[in-house]
Amino acid sequence: MSAADYAALRAAHDGAVLDVGTGDGKHAQHLARQHPDRLVVGLDAARDNMRAVSAKAAARRSGLPNLIYVWAAAESLPPALHDITDVHVLMPWGSLLRGVVGADPQILGGLRAVCAPGAGLYVALNLHAWRPPVPEVGGHPEPTPESALATMAAPYAAAGWTLADAAYLDTAGVAALATSWTRRLSASRARFDVLAVTGARAD
Repeated sequence: MSAADYAALRAAHDGAVLDVGTGDGKHAQHLARQHPDRLVVGLDAARDNMRAVSAKAAARRSGLPNLIYVWAAAESLPPALHDITDVHVLMPWGSLLRGVVGADPQILGGLRAVCAPGAGLYVALNLHAWRPPVPEVGGHPEPTPESALATMAAPYAAAGWTLADAAYLDTAGVAALATSWTRRLSASRARFDVLAVTGARAD
């Protein structure tokens, strides 16, 4: 897809959601079905994980014309991306988890650069990454709603984001994310397993 093709597709929709670290693309697919007026962009550095769902999205009769998948890392977003109105980072792992928790200015600044003024930010952290801690979380202790805002607000602000709220998701909230990760969290232990942090691009 050329930059001009993306621009035309973006102009045809009322908003655009960027699902960073989309994995197998299920959350992006869910959003595209629920919001046909929005363009949904699923982005991941692992191309093979997106093959099946992207083929379905591209199908002529049963596809989703408002859904595209992009093979790229969060650290190096395609220059054609622009005018994103909402950024979702759900259940990040690996380098993306390290970047989100550590407030990597390259990742956060890059995301801000492709966003429209006032764009929303939604980050959902899988707290099992701290039980026991995986290397990517480094020395950061398991976040709580209070500690997440206290420790993340300043570095996010430096990258151009204002954090507004942090809260644990209940079972229904976890299920609503519609990702393969969240489906693995059983109803009996979903509460306090996922922490959602919300914010917006500072302008």
